[in-house]
Amino acid sequence: MVDAINSNILTSNEFEKDNSLKTKYGSYDNYIAAQLKSTSIHNFDISKLKSSGNPSDLIREYFNKRHEAFNAKSEELIARYQALAPLASQAKAEYTAYATKINAQNGDPSLTQEAKLNRLKNASSEAEFNYDAALKTALYHTHSATQFLA
Repeated sequence: MVDAINSNILTSNEFEKDNSLKTKYGSYDNYIAAQLKSTSIHNFDISKLKSSGNPSDLIREYFNKRHEAFNAKSEELIARYQALAPLASQAKAEYTAYATKINAQNGDPSLTQEAKLNRLKNASSEAEFNYDAALKTALYHTHSATQFLA
């Protein structure tokens, strides 16, 4: 900062050679005082600041944007678990229907029937787990707004 100021201020010899500055400022001391006033760190110009808005409006705008982003994420999570609900119920219904069919037979099921039953049971369990995880994530996100908006 000091170097920038010193590079802009003329020396007394340079000031004495320039008649226009002599007529404008009168003396070298007046010239120095005027230059220091114009380059002072305490001389702020609102138009030169990065943001010249009201700070309370800027803070309100910032939190409104965060709130909108939070609501958008909540809607996304809710839509996700709602989309998984029919898949989980369908997988569970397929497993239940096939298990009922196997139990209705009088005798032991074949190995292929047991394998299909286990595969349907695993698919049903996985679909139900995915639904539960999505539901818990959505509940945690939407009911802990203070954590995400803080």
